[in-house]
Amino acid sequence: MVGERIRQLRIHKQLTQKELTEGICSITYLSRIENGQINPSEEFLRKVSKRLGYDLTELSSPNRDEKTLRIVDNYKHKGEISEDEISYLHIQTLELNSTKVNLHLYGVLLRYYTTKGEIEQARSIYSLSKRFISGEMCEGLEDEYFYYFLACGNFFYYLQDFNYSVHYYTKADHLLKERDSLDAAKLYYNLSLIKQRTHANQEISMYYSNKAYEIFEKYEEKEYIITALITLGVQYQLNNDLDNSMECLKKAERTILEDEEHEKLASYTGMIQHNIGRVYERKKEYPSAIKYYLNSIKILESLSFELQIVHPLRRLVEIYIEQKDWILVDKYLEKAIVITEKFQLKHDYILLCLLRLSVKKLQGNESLYEKGMQKMLDSAIELNQGILIKRITQELGNHYYDKKAYKKAADYLMKALEYEE
Repeated sequence: MVGERIRQLRIHKQLTQKELTEGICSITYLSRIENGQINPSEEFLRKVSKRLGYDLTELSSPNRDEKTLRIVDNYKHKGEISEDEISYLHIQTLELNSTKVNLHLYGVLLRYYTTKGEIEQARSIYSLSKRFISGEMCEGLEDEYFYYFLACGNFFYYLQDFNYSVHYYTKADHLLKERDSLDAAKLYYNLSLIKQRTHANQEISMYYSNKAYEIFEKYEEKEYIITALITLGVQYQLNNDLDNSMECLKKAERTILEDEEHEKLASYTGMIQHNIGRVYERKKEYPSAIKYYLNSIKILESLSFELQIVHPLRRLVEIYIEQKDWILVDKYLEKAIVITEKFQLKHDYILLCLLRLSVKKLQGNESLYEKGMQKMLDSAIELNQGILIKRITQELGNHYYDKKAYKKAADYLMKALEYEE
């Protein structure tokens, strides 16, 4: 058992056998331990424990559950967890645990890795959780299941798999005990994001955002207040209510500036700059929009928030297509696509590919446009992205109608009608 745990910890720490054994023992000795052929010496365990950041003697400790729950509770309430504690939780997933402990373990690890953008680790944790957590809820563990379902919803939202995300958020919603608690507000906020991405009309998304915002204000949760205001700003903008959009974004900006530690909130400033740019783009005031988008990219790059840079990059591409500046279109488009591929942002990747195909069509390459659009439609169907399916089929229907290919046009436009809200 100890040998297998050492092997798992070594892999988790991304260490080779040579890196782990250097100055301690031979690679052969470690291999025999990992394969269960011999028992390790106490001296070996002491030195390897130090290098792995994990006390291997704790594997047989009767207080494992107490330590696990202490780490979990600290992360849930303070958001604090060390690398050594993550290693500890990781190794506990290899042990036989109660349902309660498993819910805590997988809920925290899934949330931790999703938040950090370490999506392959998150995927591995989610797969493990499906093997060890029963689909039938145990009575008395509602809070634990709520946290786990919320973490699963966040994981699938990150993957832009909105159907699975809604599935888990709905399961969490059914377990809510207090409708004006912080847990409720966080769930409402997450639901607003899902509705924003899956519904053309933003009335439902704004309903959830406003509910979340009111509760965050009640509890004076400043960061959540800022994110809710930014989200409302986006949703008003998507509903063409540009005045209310700007009002929400400016209010979020003032909330940051009034904070004594406003420098810690710089990432939100980057998001606000991006969304103010969107308002100006809607007004076709392109020089102002470009200025705000570039400011947003500069702020987010300085904070190494590569994931969030995709959005202002895509907006710049849209503007430069409008202005027919093909060099800048290509520059920002390729940069954005690289990021979506790196972080597996499938929904955003399809959106960027649609922009690239629209450029090919403008350049007269209709054959490439048609093949590419069909490929993107197949991807959207595979991912069950209704709003993208509707957009692609509408575009293809109009394209074939203009070419007087009326049968093809009718087929695509009928498909678009199937995905009407």
